[in-house]
Amino acid sequence: MYNGLGICKEQQLDMPLNSNGDQKQGKEPGYGFRKTKPLKILATVTVTVLILGLISTTAGLAVRTAKPCLDCADVPSCPDGWVGYRRQCYFFSEDERNWTASQSYCSSHGASLAGIDGSLEMTFLLRYKGSVYHWIGLRRKPSQSWKWPNGTEFDNRFEVRGGGDCAYLNDIGVSSSNCETEKNWICARPDRCGKRKENSLEGTEKQ
Repeated sequence: MYNGLGICKEQQLDMPLNSNGDQKQGKEPGYGFRKTKPLKILATVTVTVLILGLISTTAGLAVRTAKPCLDCADVPSCPDGWVGYRRQCYFFSEDERNWTASQSYCSSHGASLAGIDGSLEMTFLLRYKGSVYHWIGLRRKPSQSWKWPNGTEFDNRFEVRGGGDCAYLNDIGVSSSNCETEKNWICARPDRCGKRKENSLEGTEKQ
């Protein structure tokens, strides 16, 4: 049908509207919408990927930061009932045995009767043991020098009082008595993290 404008109504119906409501020959309905929709999807996917990457990176950093603390904290990792001090774990007994039986008990727990490296260890042990006397690792055979359980000779870094062959801690320091006398005892062994650090340092020095 002719409408007086030189265009048939049928022709008007065949000419689709674009996204702006204008007639545009040769373009399908919704042309503008189909052009922008893929861009929106692409933008959404890009933002999602970036967010997931940021979360993954943050989680990775958190794990790497926490791992050293879990593996090797500065606090010694000692068994229950043992006390940690300066990369060592100490066990203070509540019953009494002679020196040999005390050393056997320590050995069964991967330890030995305690050694004393210096004044800090001495002060700690004296304070923590209380008023009870405790065997430590020093022993000597008649007319021989003092030795630690690992066979190392004592370097006389502190005085050992008394005339016995096995050493113990009294109220003020180290004394000695007959090895068959029954006393409390102190076991010592390296804590897990301290031992790992020592091995790591040794490996670095060898390189």
